Amino acid sequence: METRIVIETGRADVILRQFVPQDAEMLFWLIDRNREHLSQHDDRTSVKYPNLESVRRSIVYPVDPSRLRFGIWANGLLVGTVNLMPLDDEAEIGYWIAAQHSGRGYVAAAVEALVQHAFGALRMKSIFANIHQANQASLGVVERAGFRFDGPAGSELLRYIRTNPNS
Repeated sequence: METRIVIETGRADVILRQFVPQDAEMLFWLIDRNREHLSQHDDRTSVKYPNLESVRRSIVYPVDPSRLRFGIWANGLLVGTVNLMPLDDEAEIGYWIAAQHSGRGYVAAAVEALVQHAFGALRMKSIFANIHQANQASLGVVERAGFRFDGPAGSELLRYIRTNPNS
């Protein structure tokens, strides 16, 4: 089994595990059952991963190897993903949760844990998220996680940012 980064969250029932090839089938299963949900707000996840092989390739041969991709695991079940894309001393965070698991605080716990990892282990100075303005749930997640509005980030995107208090 390959080595992976595992990050504990503030909740005993939620952990983040970096994706390894053995996760491809479970990740595809989750994407496949949430295609309609993932098609909201211009999300391209369901389009990028039409089959199991596309998911497996994305883990084994990532387009950008510096991007950290984690599964959000709640009580041993994969419920969503959270990603961090380092860009010099800042990083972009992105995430999604399966429809049947939304509203349970899993994403909030995942975002906070990954931000702390980025500020601590990776020494990032800031983390930003570009959120579709109609995605009220996601806007709530970043606001509760201490991100502040930083301005428009595209035609329907809003940029939120959180800075490292230690830098």
